[in-house]
Amino acid sequence: MALTLNLLGELEVIRDGQPVVLPPSRKTRALLAYLALHPRALSREHLCDLLWELPDDPRGSLRWSLSKLRRLVDTPGRTRLRADRAGVALDTSDMDIDVSDLHGLLAAGLQRADTRDLEAAAQRYRGPFLEGLELDAFHDFHAWCLAERESAMRAQTALLAALVERLLATPERALPHAHAWVRLAPFDEAARAHLVRLLLALHRPREAEQQLQLGMRLLREAGLSAGGELLRAWRAPRAAPPGGEPEAPAAPLGPVTEPPDDATLEVLRWAALLAPGLDPATLGRVSGLDTNRIGAALEAAERRQWLVTGDEGPRFPRQELVDAFYAGISPTRRQAMHRRIAEWLAEAPLYDLEHAADLAHHAQASGDPELAARAMITAGRLCLRIFANDEAQRFAQRGLAMAERLAGTRGVCLALELHDILYSAAPLADWEAGAGEVVALAEQALEHGALAHARLGYQLASHICWAHGQWSGAHEEALQAERVTRCADDREQVIAMAETARCLAMLERDLDQAAEMLAQARDLANQRHLSHPALPLAQGLLCLHADRFDEAERHFQDARTLCKASGDRLGEFQAQESLLLIDLERDDYPQARERCRALLALGERLRDGSEAPFAAAAEALCHYALEDDAGPFDVALVTLRHADARHRLALLLLQAARLDLERGRIEAVRARAVEALEHARVLERHSEQLLALTLLAEAARRGGDADARHRHAEAAAALLPGPVAGWARRRHRALAAAPEDTG
Repeated sequence: MALTLNLLGELEVIRDGQPVVLPPSRKTRALLAYLALHPRALSREHLCDLLWELPDDPRGSLRWSLSKLRRLVDTPGRTRLRADRAGVALDTSDMDIDVSDLHGLLAAGLQRADTRDLEAAAQRYRGPFLEGLELDAFHDFHAWCLAERESAMRAQTALLAALVERLLATPERALPHAHAWVRLAPFDEAARAHLVRLLLALHRPREAEQQLQLGMRLLREAGLSAGGELLRAWRAPRAAPPGGEPEAPAAPLGPVTEPPDDATLEVLRWAALLAPGLDPATLGRVSGLDTNRIGAALEAAERRQWLVTGDEGPRFPRQELVDAFYAGISPTRRQAMHRRIAEWLAEAPLYDLEHAADLAHHAQASGDPELAARAMITAGRLCLRIFANDEAQRFAQRGLAMAERLAGTRGVCLALELHDILYSAAPLADWEAGAGEVVALAEQALEHGALAHARLGYQLASHICWAHGQWSGAHEEALQAERVTRCADDREQVIAMAETARCLAMLERDLDQAAEMLAQARDLANQRHLSHPALPLAQGLLCLHADRFDEAERHFQDARTLCKASGDRLGEFQAQESLLLIDLERDDYPQARERCRALLALGERLRDGSEAPFAAAAEALCHYALEDDAGPFDVALVTLRHADARHRLALLLLQAARLDLERGRIEAVRARAVEALEHARVLERHSEQLLALTLLAEAARRGGDADARHRHAEAAAALLPGPVAGWARRRHRALAAAPEDTG
């Protein structure tokens, strides 16, 4: 069987053209990559030191990981993974490994390679080497991973550069590779110059000008001097567009060496900071200059050909003019001007990525790390609202770099807000380290008396633990979030009590305390005319637990509206998910399928977590209910299992097991209920445990296994005194009351 191992981007194994489901353990996947790129046998001791710590039973963990890898790489008649007491080796002689092929092309000489081979290799690059598998707590592996990543990036850059050079005569074919080259090397002037030439050759001057201005800005922000290649690419003679006349030569620029008068110079300096857009109204607002003075200055600049006016208003015709006027501002004044623009941009709500990027740019150039970090928070929140998750992640990471420069309370509080954005934008690569980091920041915020931010940190840690099935940790951090705000202002107390009640309801723990806490929060919110999505979410969960579906539905609808209005997309998804559970428990599968489609559209635009796989699996469950076809559901479960979302998986497995039972598929009932029971026990969820055991008892009754029925029924009865949801008790009673005969 053909076996492909892709290490550029997220690790991927493909067997006979089909992706193989990978083990959920990140260390097991890291071990596969490490063995694949080390042709000689490696000692067990070395591998244990590389990826495990002493408390983890390194040798036992290594054996477990090797057993998982054998299922991936060994095929009938072909043993690739060889392990004995002396060491471990992976035979890759018949495996296709993308990064090895890339380095092989370079070693053989790119100039001698066939163009089609170069293009095929370029297309295999899906991202950085082992993206998301850094494991920075394990220093030797982390160092190796970073070195391999840098080596692969250099090799891919060289490959793209060679491809672009070779394909210059066919610009439409070269353009995608030029774009990829610039993405890999954004500060490489030669790369962007090639992109500008290709865009001009394809008669796309506006895009070419945007790339020119972006390149010059990046070089300037990085403190790098431009070598002139970008400007030469822009000025190069251009071919006529198809069927058109050749472009007239550009008008000569007015000599910058002739200084303008002071009034014109002041306006042009502000214009250089705002370029490429030069709206006179904006110039007036940020500079404080009189409208007539600005108009006169723009007119004078246009006569000198320092500005030209077109459909989009005045603009600089050449980037070197922007650079010249910008360079004429002293560094101290320049920072003050950037600060003024950033403050002006921050006064109004952001509505698009362009304005968010402008705010971040000017705030960072102001020299004020606090202003810059706050701008990154504002920009990141906008990106989350419009589902630009990658951009949100980048803004948050830039903001954290700024926050690190601030001492004391300010840096801690800003870092917590930025971590909140990071978590909403993408799942954490190492959730344990991520939760530990925000708890440490919350502790610091508490020491400084920043109670609102301490609450945010503990609450964020609780959500991280909940999402990864560590519900005891989620429980403790949720209670701590409420404790720290008992001396805070009313709004923080309302949020903390509501969020804690919501968390306790999700965990099925301390439900009387959750109800009491929520009642206090609602009373205080009514007195102070406050609202927050956590209030209806918590109330809906408590009503759902009590089997009051109509009331729960109203609260979840309110929560969905509040979350949507505030830009809380994860909260919006969770409200819709709870409404879906009500549809499923009502056996209203047509309505559930419609809701699944809305959930899937939302989930696919959220971070790369379990939301989209859950929505897809739920839609496939509805298909099974309505069409009696379980195939798509079984396929969708594979992806959901890989997302490591135990609670969501248990819920859908139990719903499917109910359908299996109605249709007499007893073996399917057993398989699904056993898996759901395992997940529910790990999560300590009594409701799902009760349903799974009740389904197993009924399956045993119908299969004539009296001992198994008695065993499962006893285990189910033992759960009834605990915090079991009303809807689960109702299902249990209905199944437990089944007649003795099998009919």
